[in-house]
Amino acid sequence: MNRKLPNFVNFVYYKGRFSEIYPGDRESDGTLAVEDYLTDEEIGYFPNLKKVSKVIGGARNLHKYWNGLEGADKIEMLEQASEELKKKNRYDELISRAGGFPIKFVKEARENFANYLNTPEQLLQENPGKGPVVAITSVTTPEVQPYIMIESLLGNCSVVIKGSSSEPFSAYLLAEISGEIGLPVQFITYKTNENKSIFAAELYKMCEEEGGYFILMGNPSTLKKIVYHEISDKLDVTKLPIPNNIISFTSHGGGMIVDESANIENAVQGAIHSFRFPKACKVPTGIFVNKGSVDEFTDNLIDKISRQKVGNVLDKNTDVATVSEEYWNNFVEPFLRVAKSNGEVLFGGDLNQPTVIKGNFNLSLLMEPQYPVYCIEEIDDMLEGIEKINEASKNIGTGRILDLSVYSSEEFFKELEKLRRRGDLNVYTLHKNRPTTSFNSHTAHEGIILRKHLSEPNFVDE
Repeated sequence: MNRKLPNFVNFVYYKGRFSEIYPGDRESDGTLAVEDYLTDEEIGYFPNLKKVSKVIGGARNLHKYWNGLEGADKIEMLEQASEELKKKNRYDELISRAGGFPIKFVKEARENFANYLNTPEQLLQENPGKGPVVAITSVTTPEVQPYIMIESLLGNCSVVIKGSSSEPFSAYLLAEISGEIGLPVQFITYKTNENKSIFAAELYKMCEEEGGYFILMGNPSTLKKIVYHEISDKLDVTKLPIPNNIISFTSHGGGMIVDESANIENAVQGAIHSFRFPKACKVPTGIFVNKGSVDEFTDNLIDKISRQKVGNVLDKNTDVATVSEEYWNNFVEPFLRVAKSNGEVLFGGDLNQPTVIKGNFNLSLLMEPQYPVYCIEEIDDMLEGIEKINEASKNIGTGRILDLSVYSSEEFFKELEKLRRRGDLNVYTLHKNRPTTSFNSHTAHEGIILRKHLSEPNFVDE
């Protein structure tokens, strides 16, 4: 394969040196320190990007380069990236320490994305991509960070990914591999607490001028403040429309329904799997279990989590990360306080204890537990579960929760899918006998198959 590799703008400080192309785009001593989630020890540094003047233009050039390659060359490069991702484990420890994730799950997430990349012949789109993609995300879980990057490449777009300030390594890993192979990926970081809206607004404006797409994961009102930054202090921008070149991944929330036809063992394993990365916004905050199965489900769940190892994230046997008392009080306790006001604690409830609560949950359904907290609610039938999910979805900006896992027979699942398509079940994605955090190449995110949307002239809603 004969191809001329372009220059890449991959920023990172690792093992004592900066790898960069535009020195003028950061202060000489401006760095973003990444800390161990538990000890606050500084474990890595990234440049604190101060200007975006060359980022989008570079992305436009990379987009032209990528679409000038033959399909066979692209497939070969993507397959090569898959192989590199499988074996490149040198960032696993950094991802684990920065995010507070058990290292065995970090390894598994990396391998899952490697497998995702290993089928480009089936997934690579034929149409040229619409342009460069800029993705601003505060997502910290390695189960999610590479998603936009991979889907953008499969949609024939170049991509600029802004890594999370607290855990940028899981996004940087694929960007580094891309730079080595010649994939059109750029990686940037900046401190999100310093002029966040202004900086993001500059990125969006340049993206708009270059004909690119802007992706944001977060609050819908934050997105509009970025888009309409220049007039945001003069009028209520929340009522203004989202421009067509914006891809708004701003929903959140996860739930789980366990029908009496379900395999209870599988359902319990699915619930536990969904909490491997408890900071994810789509962990099942409500687990609705048919009254005929609720006791068996609860007993099985308590038995399994009571045998989990809570400990050091670098220990390969750890299932749940130890967190600090400060973290617990700031992030976990507020959720527990609300959940416990509506239910009974059956297991755990104290610092560094996975917790099971049984009751009736309303307010806590829209909160994020930030730790394995299983809220089980008994339901009489499917209709009651649907009512509760629809009620909770009213308080989400998009009007629909992101993911619902359904553990049931085929017939039961088909009924729920009919209701979802008809608009009577306010959920974007149903997972059949799979965890809320699972994905495959055919799973839509907020109704969008991203690679198709980025390569087609019209919005794709599947």
